[in-house]
Amino acid sequence: MISRRVLLGTGAAVAGAAAVVGVAEATHVLDDAARAVGIEPKPQPDPRDDRIVRTAAQDLAALLATVEATAARHPTLELADFEAIGREHLAALGGSTAATDPARVAGSAGAAVTALRKAYVQQSRARAAQAAEAFSPALVRVLASMSAGLAQCADAIGDLR
Repeated sequence: MISRRVLLGTGAAVAGAAAVVGVAEATHVLDDAARAVGIEPKPQPDPRDDRIVRTAAQDLAALLATVEATAARHPTLELADFEAIGREHLAALGGSTAATDPARVAGSAGAAVTALRKAYVQQSRARAAQAAEAFSPALVRVLASMSAGLAQCADAIGDLR
């Protein structure tokens, strides 16, 4: 049977340790303290970044589905490179086109190219705005580079006319 003194002493030690960890967290030295004892802390993702990644993945899945539908409807347009870029962007965000409906594809190839260019410009602007909102520096870099790549796609797709 545990004596009252041991029980109270153990409780006080646990409470003291919890207080030290709480103060270390509040003063932003917990990571430094963990490194000092040989533990490598893992950064936790910001919930806002998770929302940004989900939204970007959904938007890019819709864009890729539209590019694929346009390629199917207008096989003379060379959209394979744009499809490949879309798949890479989507893979970088962990997204999928499984439950995505493509936008309506225009009947003429010229109108379809114009619609795709507009979609790429919108996506580029959306990724730039999300990069400005993101917390994680790594996510900022990914979104900014996607924005630049989508802007290049908008310019390149305009050349298909």
